[in-house]
Amino acid sequence: MGTQILAAAAATKSSTGSNSSLLIIIVIFAVMMYFMFRSQRRRQRAAQDTQRQVMDGSRVRTTFGVFGTVVESDDRNVMLEIAPGIRIKMLRQAIAAVVPDDEPDGVAQTMPSFGETEPESGPDQSGPDLNGDGTSGKSDSRSDLAF
Repeated sequence: MGTQILAAAAATKSSTGSNSSLLIIIVIFAVMMYFMFRSQRRRQRAAQDTQRQVMDGSRVRTTFGVFGTVVESDDRNVMLEIAPGIRIKMLRQAIAAVVPDDEPDGVAQTMPSFGETEPESGPDQSGPDLNGDGTSGKSDSRSDLAF
């Protein structure tokens, strides 16, 4: 009889310990979910505020990476001019960001472009000096392809 009471007490202790550890895991999971939903809601509100503030004449970047200027807009749609004379109609929700006016191409220059790093070729040179003798290494005639 005494051993049965001790076994029952031991079983109660182990089930209580597993219940409390399960409760701790559930609480931690709930807190993580709360913070994830909260940050997602904050990002959604910021995106909606940006989309509401867009007016005619604003330079914008869409979620697809297309840069353009808003020509016309209403509550639901915007008309973007992506090149002179080229206009596309898009949903207002497709606007990802308003591009500052000090970035004319829509992208801040972080690295020099490919053409800026190469030395400029002179009037007597048509390309890079591959042979070291002032020639580009290309022959003027295509006779080198004859078999």
